[in-house]
Amino acid sequence: MNNDLCLDHLNLPARDPEGLARWYAQTFGLVADAHRVRGQGVLIAFQQGQPVNRAPELHVGFRVPSNVVLDDWAKRLGGAVTHGTEFNAFRTSDPEGNCIELYCRADS
Repeated sequence: MNNDLCLDHLNLPARDPEGLARWYAQTFGLVADAHRVRGQGVLIAFQQGQPVNRAPELHVGFRVPSNVVLDDWAKRLGGAVTHGTEFNAFRTSDPEGNCIELYCRADS
């Protein structure tokens, strides 16, 4: 089997697609372009609709490089880091209730 797949983008329904793109841009230092938000290795498109809100099964996961960076994000966003054997993480929600998980390797 040819393994030439790469996850290119995520498309999520939102009541206010452009507003949510602006929130992600302001919160995570990304760039909003109408209903899309972009950054290095990130492309999320928001489409008019009702949010899915199926946390924690469905969530947006952002990997950060270290526990120091993860702790900084947790303080900024008011979250508590959960420590695991392989990964440490914390979860928060965007303004429309979508679950966002920030995580890193436990040994980083």
